[in-house]
Amino acid sequence: MGCPHCHQTQAFRRKLGRCRRCILQLILLSSLSWSAWLYYYLPTPTKVESITLLFTASAFSLLLFAHGVAALARRLSPRSRQA
Repeated sequence: MGCPHCHQTQAFRRKLGRCRRCILQLILLSSLSWSAWLYYYLPTPTKVESITLLFTASAFSLLLFAHGVAALARRLSPRSRQA
């Protein structure tokens, strides 16, 4: 499901914030999982299914946030301006 660039590099730090396809997938998965949780499990947040979907949605959102921070840091770094 990843892109060729993500599979070529081994360092975790190099993967974050570079792949547009991965970021778009995270946007889609995060919005779908949060929408599903709000629609199906908002009234019953203590059910196992609800907790599982909450964990999944939170993981997608956290990874998307990490991609955004890494992309912003890469864009604002002085090395990227010189290249």
